[in-house]
Amino acid sequence: MKKTLIVQAPAKINIALWVKHKRPDGFHELGSIMQTISLADTITIKEIGEPGIRIFCNNPEVPLDASNLVHRAATVFLDHFSIEPHLAINIEKKIPVAAGLAGGSTDAAAVLSGLARLYDKSVTTPDIMNISATIGSDVPFVVHGGLALAEGRGEKLSFYEPPRPPYAVVIAVPTGVSVSTRWAYENYQPGNNQAKEKAFEEVLQAYRRRDIDALKALIFNDLESVTLHRHPEVLRIKELLASTGDGVAMMSGSGPSVFALFNDRKHAMKAVKTLHGMAVNVFIEHITRKNA
Repeated sequence: MKKTLIVQAPAKINIALWVKHKRPDGFHELGSIMQTISLADTITIKEIGEPGIRIFCNNPEVPLDASNLVHRAATVFLDHFSIEPHLAINIEKKIPVAAGLAGGSTDAAAVLSGLARLYDKSVTTPDIMNISATIGSDVPFVVHGGLALAEGRGEKLSFYEPPRPPYAVVIAVPTGVSVSTRWAYENYQPGNNQAKEKAFEEVLQAYRRRDIDALKALIFNDLESVTLHRHPEVLRIKELLASTGDGVAMMSGSGPSVFALFNDRKHAMKAVKTLHGMAVNVFIEHITRKNA
């Protein structure tokens, strides 16, 4: 009997993003505080009779061939366990594409975890994280989920207990704007990175104790210097979400998504009203804990 499995793929935000320097391998040395949120894609994995891996998606911007990280993740998993490919994978996208929310990476992570369940493989979350390391820098993190400090090119992870009660999170994405992660990193010019060492640790501490006032002074994303210059509408969204004074706003990843953290949903909804009249897609979510 052919089996079907449905799994959720949560988005992530970068509470802070520190781009240190370019490494000899072409990647950048990073420091990032990452957090999964309730905004998620839905992945349906189904065994089929025909050989191969078939990808389907409700968003026409998503490639359906081997360039999709979902296809790569399935291939890596099946090769690892010497399983012949007979799969159809449907991606129901809710996470905006090319928005700095790890949409492709989290879909790949969900497929890895889902295939382990579909084929009843006795593998732990750390095992799947190790398998995922070759697929993309963010994939091991979203396999696990929750809150983590990421270093190296994003693969060195230290996990922490997320704040309780959870922050309310507003995600605002300007319509018609997409940002290439490669472009953002290629155009980034490092500044005074040494001064950020202490600030980076303070961001993590303030975030965990739910100190929004402290975060307003501490939070940073180095890639804002690239993306906000090209897309001033992203800066405007950030300013509006912060204008109520109740939360703290920052671009996520390479953008163009902006997130804002609030202590409760009421204050989050108040901030959303400031975006009235702007061409923007808005989601009101919350931070999440470990996936598995």
